Amino acid sequence: MKRYLSFAIQSILHRKLRSWLTVVGIIIGIAAIVTLITSSQGLENAITYEFEKIGSNRIYVFPKTGAGILGAAQGVAGLTNDDINFLEGFSEFDYVNPYLYERATIFFGKEEIYSSIIGVDEEDNDKKLSGMGITLADGNWLQKNGNGLLIGWDVANRLFDKNVYVGNKLEIGGKKYSIVGILSQIGNEQDDSSIYMVMDEARDIFDKPDEVSFIDLVVKDDLNVNEVAEKLFTKLKRYHGEEDFEIYTPEQLLVQFNVLLNIVQVVLGAIAAISLLVGGIGIMNSMYTNVLERKTEIGVMKSIGAGPKDIQKIFLIEAGMIGLAGGIMGVLLGTLASFGIGLIAKYFGFMYLRIQVEWWLLVLGILFAFIVGMLSGYFPARQASKLLPVEALRE
Repeated sequence: MKRYLSFAIQSILHRKLRSWLTVVGIIIGIAAIVTLITSSQGLENAITYEFEKIGSNRIYVFPKTGAGILGAAQGVAGLTNDDINFLEGFSEFDYVNPYLYERATIFFGKEEIYSSIIGVDEEDNDKKLSGMGITLADGNWLQKNGNGLLIGWDVANRLFDKNVYVGNKLEIGGKKYSIVGILSQIGNEQDDSSIYMVMDEARDIFDKPDEVSFIDLVVKDDLNVNEVAEKLFTKLKRYHGEEDFEIYTPEQLLVQFNVLLNIVQVVLGAIAAISLLVGGIGIMNSMYTNVLERKTEIGVMKSIGAGPKDIQKIFLIEAGMIGLAGGIMGVLLGTLASFGIGLIAKYFGFMYLRIQVEWWLLVLGILFAFIVGMLSGYFPARQASKLLPVEALRE
């Protein structure tokens, strides 16, 4: 084995440029696989973390759109004050939190942005918002009968040319509002660029005196969320007279997100696998060329006693070493790229990716590259082992 390794290393070093170009194909394929899988898992970890932070004791009621949260984001009508009053009659809930979600142009001096406005119930809004993982960085929560604003971290620090502070005024719908509080950075652009105001003000601006976009229900700690959700569905359907609403628990929403992420992971993994396949073809091409160039060397080795298996092992080991080197460098590059993507996403205000590089993924990447190298070198090695000494030496 020591001699086989020596022959393989000498051959790789003798053809440095070709060997390096061959290794690059494997590096790109493995780095792409590690980066794409790790980044998508980081996104999944971030979403799971956000749901855990909010808590599992919640039920969300949306208008029937087939799009869940997307329906609320589009301002689809369907839920009203009557639904809020009806839900407040349930003994299973600690809080009934209605939200009105709209988008509008916001002015700060002569600058303007287009962002989300969220109307919230003024009563106990500090407990309701903090229960969803929202915290204050500066100032105070919304006051009862007040006309102030709570602004996201991006609104205060990134969206305008100048920073916005507590006490400054923003203009929305032709009316100026004082900023009473600035929220801590959450880590995703949609939340960090949102502006909160009391429900009555939001309804007045958008001329929606009776509508709500969605309702967040906080279930009491000693109750089973799924059982309460089933009971709520039955009673709300009877109350509406039709199924014009959708009910979700955090578990159901998380399953939906994970299904989408799994599809993305499969697609991205397939794209990366194509890159690896191209790298494997590169190894095969290099090894076939290697066999043609080394016919005389093969003939000499066979004439002094090397058997077909010896020749085959030399070429297989060489191909495997190329794959192994590409795999090691590929997982290192992929790991660095994954953390780099996480930092870039955070810098530009997208959701903070909780990147965690799994050891099994690194081992699998290196092993996969080694196997691809060995398989790519098999047929050239087999061809080399079948060369007759006389034919090889003739050239």
